[in-house]
Amino acid sequence: MHIGLQELEDVALMDRSEKKYIIPIAWCDDISTALSKDYNILEIEKTRQFRYDNLYFDTPENICLQDHIRGRKKRFKVRIRSYSNSNISFLEVKSRNVYGRSQKMRIQRTSEKWDGPFTTKEQAFLAECVPFAAELKPVLYSSYFRYTIANIEKGERITFDTNLEYKTLTGETFKPLDGLAIVELKQGETDRRSPLMSIFRNRTDRKSPLGRTIRISKYILGRLHTNKDLSARAYHESLKELTRAKQVGYSIT
Repeated sequence: MHIGLQELEDVALMDRSEKKYIIPIAWCDDISTALSKDYNILEIEKTRQFRYDNLYFDTPENICLQDHIRGRKKRFKVRIRSYSNSNISFLEVKSRNVYGRSQKMRIQRTSEKWDGPFTTKEQAFLAECVPFAAELKPVLYSSYFRYTIANIEKGERITFDTNLEYKTLTGETFKPLDGLAIVELKQGETDRRSPLMSIFRNRTDRKSPLGRTIRISKYILGRLHTNKDLSARAYHESLKELTRAKQVGYSIT
């Protein structure tokens, strides 16, 4: 079964809890099939996988990056996101509060170019959301392909991101998750009985850290892989887990 964009908006989950997992791309079809009884896949004009393009922003002091690495209870992420299939883009601010919940605020862009300069309206929006809005500058591009399944009654979405690629402002490209997918479980209310967790636990080819929660941010991952001068600090363990995930993933596939 599939659902349309309007139905998916019923589980937009702008205020939510999130868990992330790393899995081999080869697992994606099996997991989606196993969940198809209770979840519907997003389909738009007979397409189920969509390209996402992002442009991230940070300050010259890298406040967003450093607050995340240090594990600050309250932190921000600012990006422009373009949905390439529909040519629609949004300016988005994601924040994390002291209770560990993620909140997303966004406005649709009207610029001719999806990654064009902020409009006056967008600058005002940022000033309301982010205390250091005036200092924000573009720092990193990313792109990936995503498909989404949702259980509207449970208020739950699961996204599968593959072919993650980063590009610096000078055009260098990096692909740090070759052969791996990022799975995100997004819930309005935390429910540890999600079928996704049961599927991971029951896989006979599950080896750590595959199919286990991981502290990972696509933004932080991109910054650390594209700028070796940045200090990972508290993120070292997650980077080690990603390296191990690639090694284990290769042995499985």
